[in-house]
Amino acid sequence: MERRLVATLDDVATGSHRAHIHESTVSWTVSGRFLRCYRVDSAVEHVTFAQFGSEAVVSLCIFGVDTLAIYYCTGESFIVALPFGVRRVCALQRGLLVQRAAETSFAGSLPTLFSLLGPRSEFKMLGIGRATDLDRTSRQLLLSPTPARIDGAVPVFNDPNVVLLCTASSRCSSAQYLLCWDANVRRHIVYQCLIAEQPDALADSDALSQISSISQLSASRPRMSRQPSLSVRRTSVVPQLGGSRRKSGFTSAVKNDRRSSMLGRVSFDSPAPNYAADIFREQRQMRAEVVLQLCWSERRQREEQCADAQLCVVQASTGADVVCVLVGGTVVTLDAAFVEVMRCPAVSMAHVRATRPELDDLLLVDAAGGLLLSLGGCAKSLCLNHRVTGDISRIAYMAGDSAALETNGQPTIALVSTQVRISRLTRSLIDSLSFVISRSVITLLWRSVVASLLYADTAHDEMARLSSLLLYGSDQREPATTLPARVKAELRDRAPAVLFAFMLVYEDTALHRYEPPDRVAKLGHLLLQFAAINGQTRTHQALLRIGLVPPADSETTEAPATRQRAVDRDPVIVPSLAKWALSILDADAQPQSFPTLEHIGNLFGITDAEPVFGARDSTKLLNVTANVLWQLALGRDPALVLRQLASDKAPMLLLRQITIDMRWLLCSVIETMQQKCVSSWPTSILTLLGRHDMISNTNETAVCDKNIALRRLDVLANNGNGLTEPKSIVEICDKVLDQHAERKRTWTQSPRAREFSMLVFNRDLRLEEAERLLDLSAPTYTTTALDGADTADDPDRTKSQYLGLLARRVLALPLGQSLLRYSSRQLNPQDALPIDLPVVAAQFRGNKAESTWTSDTDVSWPLFHSGVAAALSVERDQLRREHPSWVLLNWPTEPADSPQDDPNAMKEFDAALASHAGFLLGVGLLPRDLETSDKYDTSEQRRNISGPLSNMPPWQTFKYLSKRHGLTSIALLLGCACAHRGTMNSSVSKILSLHIPNLLPPGSSELMLLSYGTQAAAMLGLGLLFMQSQNRRMVEVMLHELESAEEVHSGSRLDGVDPAESTAECYSLASGFSLGLVVLGCGLSTKTLADLRLLDTLSSVINGGRSGAAPASRIAKDGAELEAFASLNISSSGLSNVGAVAAIGLAFLGTNYSPAAQRLAAPSPLQQLRTADPFMLLWKTLMQLLIMLDHIQPTSAWIESTVPQACVVSAANILAPDLYRIRIHVVAAACFALALKFAGTEDPQAHSIIIEFFDELELAANRPALDYESSLTRAAAQSCLDIVCVSAALVHVGSGDIATMKRLRALHGVNAHRSYGNHMASHMALGILFLGGGARFTISRSIQSIALLLIALFPRFPQHYTDNCEHLQAWRHLWALCVVPRCLVVRDVSTGQMCRDAVVSLVDSANDKQATSIVPPVPFPEIDSVQTIRVSAPGYMVLSLDVSPGSHTRDLVSRRRVLYLQPQTSAPMQGVAVLSQYTEWLTSTQTRVNVLCTQLMQPHPINDVVDASAVHAIRRLRICVLAMHSPFVARDSCVDGWAEEAYLAWLKVRMSVVALARRDETRRLLVRYWTGSQQPNTRTNAERAFYATIALLYSVLDLPAPSDAMKLTQQVPISQLIEHVLD
Repeated sequence: MERRLVATLDDVATGSHRAHIHESTVSWTVSGRFLRCYRVDSAVEHVTFAQFGSEAVVSLCIFGVDTLAIYYCTGESFIVALPFGVRRVCALQRGLLVQRAAETSFAGSLPTLFSLLGPRSEFKMLGIGRATDLDRTSRQLLLSPTPARIDGAVPVFNDPNVVLLCTASSRCSSAQYLLCWDANVRRHIVYQCLIAEQPDALADSDALSQISSISQLSASRPRMSRQPSLSVRRTSVVPQLGGSRRKSGFTSAVKNDRRSSMLGRVSFDSPAPNYAADIFREQRQMRAEVVLQLCWSERRQREEQCADAQLCVVQASTGADVVCVLVGGTVVTLDAAFVEVMRCPAVSMAHVRATRPELDDLLLVDAAGGLLLSLGGCAKSLCLNHRVTGDISRIAYMAGDSAALETNGQPTIALVSTQVRISRLTRSLIDSLSFVISRSVITLLWRSVVASLLYADTAHDEMARLSSLLLYGSDQREPATTLPARVKAELRDRAPAVLFAFMLVYEDTALHRYEPPDRVAKLGHLLLQFAAINGQTRTHQALLRIGLVPPADSETTEAPATRQRAVDRDPVIVPSLAKWALSILDADAQPQSFPTLEHIGNLFGITDAEPVFGARDSTKLLNVTANVLWQLALGRDPALVLRQLASDKAPMLLLRQITIDMRWLLCSVIETMQQKCVSSWPTSILTLLGRHDMISNTNETAVCDKNIALRRLDVLANNGNGLTEPKSIVEICDKVLDQHAERKRTWTQSPRAREFSMLVFNRDLRLEEAERLLDLSAPTYTTTALDGADTADDPDRTKSQYLGLLARRVLALPLGQSLLRYSSRQLNPQDALPIDLPVVAAQFRGNKAESTWTSDTDVSWPLFHSGVAAALSVERDQLRREHPSWVLLNWPTEPADSPQDDPNAMKEFDAALASHAGFLLGVGLLPRDLETSDKYDTSEQRRNISGPLSNMPPWQTFKYLSKRHGLTSIALLLGCACAHRGTMNSSVSKILSLHIPNLLPPGSSELMLLSYGTQAAAMLGLGLLFMQSQNRRMVEVMLHELESAEEVHSGSRLDGVDPAESTAECYSLASGFSLGLVVLGCGLSTKTLADLRLLDTLSSVINGGRSGAAPASRIAKDGAELEAFASLNISSSGLSNVGAVAAIGLAFLGTNYSPAAQRLAAPSPLQQLRTADPFMLLWKTLMQLLIMLDHIQPTSAWIESTVPQACVVSAANILAPDLYRIRIHVVAAACFALALKFAGTEDPQAHSIIIEFFDELELAANRPALDYESSLTRAAAQSCLDIVCVSAALVHVGSGDIATMKRLRALHGVNAHRSYGNHMASHMALGILFLGGGARFTISRSIQSIALLLIALFPRFPQHYTDNCEHLQAWRHLWALCVVPRCLVVRDVSTGQMCRDAVVSLVDSANDKQATSIVPPVPFPEIDSVQTIRVSAPGYMVLSLDVSPGSHTRDLVSRRRVLYLQPQTSAPMQGVAVLSQYTEWLTSTQTRVNVLCTQLMQPHPINDVVDASAVHAIRRLRICVLAMHSPFVARDSCVDGWAEEAYLAWLKVRMSVVALARRDETRRLLVRYWTGSQQPNTRTNAERAFYATIALLYSVLDLPAPSDAMKLTQQVPISQLIEHVLD
């Protein structure tokens, strides 16, 4: 099999791409160089190149039978499952167009064309409509499944008779076109593709409407055999198609149900019901990505489609698209209105960049085998047969500017260049004429110029041909070319305007650094000859005066009398940049703006001219330079000086093209503006100035993502547990160090996290000790047995008991580890995230082998917490930008065998599902400052900061929910709610409502089987979604749930296998939390809810509760100590009591409303106090104190004031055990409230008080239990100790406080008296103490954060692994929503390194002269009264930010707490303007002027004495000298000072010219010029020297014009006038 070409793509940026296939190998070459090779295992259906997304990276797409492989040139690859068979494939500008293979049934009801706009996107159906459809709904259309329009939707393209042939795209616009064959009408048809903007998948209100039928689709319909639901698999660089799949989650993907494309890969010939068609008909609210609009169809019918049908798009001179269709040997061209403008015979065609780099022309092969070039698809084509030998059969493909042609009789392909030699100067001249002459005439002129330049060999020949056409209307060189009469007439009639346009081009060309001087001189000759030929005498003299010199070797050009025109035809309007700049920089002058090409119509009264495409850029350098000089003269807003320069696409490239003199001036302005700029300037100007620090400090998305390279610090620490005997200490330590060295570390801190830990904890090993204590996989080394156990009788039983107790501690570690490793891991998006699972292992003394805990206990929740910890460990800023497809990458691998064949594999899969469910929740827990107003929070910014779950498509959400896995449902519901918290997103609200039975319509009985855990998660999700919205509907629903709650013991449901099961108490608590979140902190200000009387209603719910014993589900089945703890009367008095108290507390949180606080006060009578539930007293006291938040004081007296009078301890009052238990519960509540108010403040008084009660409770918890009362007291003290240890850590969040760590470390040991919940509390406290590795993060103290911390740190921890009775364990991770950066950090914007020498000054708004200086990193200061933040550091530019109240910068700095500085070494002008180059130019200018003056002093000047460039150099030097007085120009930017050197050079030049002017011969020449006795048409050396002298004098001296000089001579003698101007 021969190697054959299967795909081509010509990309301007990367080159010509070619794909060849040989047998089963596809090779990829770029511009003739081999790039990659891919071996294909299955049959290749189609191969094409495509570009996806805004970056437009070239990718190779290989279509197999059921998969699509997408390989990027960067090495990244994707595997996409195909939902249908593919018939045809064509590339769009940004994506693919795919036609479904024809089927025998349902052919007319299903769509046939689909779009794929990205490797992570789905195949979307195409609609067919009108061009106005996209404008009607902001470019977001609904699709209708039927041809008729339904509810304003557009019909889906579902005609099976239409065959896709090819596509074509425009280079100047986003227009795309399709050529199709309609077998029904037997005609070729052209459609235009309209690309719609893509809405956010989850945020869109209608995108998830199909989820309302989840129960119907999953319950009433049988399972269908389809392709994978997980349609995208991201892979590394593996050059194979259909190869082995990794264990990252996609092996099992092919077995799952696919609902992504709404069609599924089903057999349409099957007699069974076609569920794909039914599903499609349900998607009536699907958004359209591409809509087709009918543009053109053939006039006559054909028997069959043409094999040579082609479609391409070229551009007219104005940039308008011209669609060219080749059908049946005829080319039809369509204008922008799709009207036929030309028909011509041809056998092949292609678009080519022949004359302009930005526009396409049409290359044709006629029936005779000739090669033709049609400019913009016009009727008259240019012949290119002189470049080809032989007859051409067709155009094979285009290779850049060359055409690969197949010639008759030759087996090889010949490459022929189709580019016409047209320089930038020639295009600028013709483009400038489009502002002067009409559109039809400019088209004829352009065609004549191209026809003449087709045969130009050199640049000199090109300029000569162009000059002949413009001056004489014909070019006599072979082949002769003549301008049409219409062109000649308009050039002659509009000669002043033409000369004006040419002069602007001349001024722009003189500013080009790389333009050859001889070409500039040739252009000057053209201007003089044009003025002379058209009788513009005064203009001719003005041109000579500014330095233009006639050619010496040209023929004498006379001005016949027949060409002389009236005076009004010869207006002296000569646009000279130097003359204009000198006039506006004069302090006494009134500046006027410099004219541009756009002003020609107003100056000369031209109305029928239409600029061609890109004509405004023909004088770009001139416009930019003039604009800068104009703004310098006005002295207005500095931001306006560089606005036009910054608006260019490549300003640095533009600066490099300007001559060194003007470039140095512009760069000096930029350097000055770099120091004076402010953060409110446009981003384009800040980018030009190189102030990326200001952009990063004021832009939400412009964040420095540089990786920090730090030295790794590895410390081996002793991580042994328990006591060791002196004789074995060496043995134990050796084993510890050996195991630590051998064990592979699965987690490493990111450089940024390690940067903080090395800075803060560089003198001790406290962080390493915290990591050791919270390590999930480290084995425990013990040398002692259990108390009272007889190790000699039954050592195995002893080990088993010890391992069971150790499991309580190890399985509670993930919650602490999630806090410790928060946002400290760098993510590799191409790999699945590794999840560390807890390992319960111990090594006993005398045994070298490790003993592992094995039990049938359900540990799904500890595995769930491990998944959350893994997700939370990823850097938050990196996770925000991840795509939802990355979540799919982590899907666990399903076992290949059935559960009966391999039960261990199914058990491993269940464990992986539980950890993946936790991973889902962790992905949604992205912090966002809840106090931030939404006026800056646009939809695009919200998408960028919300993370993958906010962008999850509907089919992916449905896939997770259809699994009916309890933990996965809980994680997804809660994660989506967290990702959209406070947004009231209707789509997420629908999903959450589906899982609350009371919100479902009648008849949804199957959903009533949902676990209480899932219902509780959905209910709390509604509260998060409607946080602080005061939504009446949600308030009524949640209030109804609280009022209608019944005390039901759910023990039977807890005995099931679903670990997500809970009790009605948990659901009631969720209702209370949700109600409180909806009206959080509103108090009595809820006017729309006043009729509900929330306070009275909730108080009645609390008072109407019935007392009851603890639920049976709370009683643990193992351990006598836990039975005593469960016997405590700490359960709620009713199902609704705890939730109602939470609702009151959150509703009035921080309002200091005392009537609401009194509703929660403890009972006064002693008898009621003794019979009260201690936990309810704790909960009510906590809410009461948080309502009166401002009254909380960090004093012992305040703590004692919260205790009931009967429970106050004194020397004369010894409390009874029941009163003592009440006291410690109330004190624990007060400590918790104190910690919530002072969280992260490191307040010493608050911390010392909490530590004092911590020690007291620790003693009480360690006292021996001698009787029943003492066991109750001990259990109560242990429960309160959990709350107090968390409170102590909250005050010192992230600080690693030693005193707190000592106490928490003592609670880490294995103890039979400590339950799973006790370990959970101590581990969370330790994680809070070292949050994010320490020093990086803290907890926000807003009321939103306090509410979320109340939910996460609910003061009742579970007793065993599956305990969700009163509180769902998934809620324990909501603390992640409250995390904010702890320290104010200053970083280098280019490297991301911390600037430790920076000084931050906070300027108070009240007194600008007083500023507070701090040295970061320090805890973030209060900036409520700060007006300006100034940052300075050695080697960095000074940064000044306006942080006035209400500004976006203030909001961003408060949330991000990072300031970026710009290094001074990274100046934007580095390499663009070099002082040595400017000094060299000054020296060259002086030399040229001296040489010119010396030659002009000679009696007989030589032939080439005139140096026009010297005159221009003098004028620009004078501009630089005058401009240096502007406050916007830097005068001390270099060591020697460029301004002084420029001024000295100017003095030397002026002295040389004045010396020339004082000669008598020069005086006589000046008098001769003023009196008008010169001969303008002579070309002798003497006359040329005369004009050079006059131009030189006018460039240095302020000489009057001849007319003004003659007026002055009427008052003073001419000799005195000359002496006056010379002095």
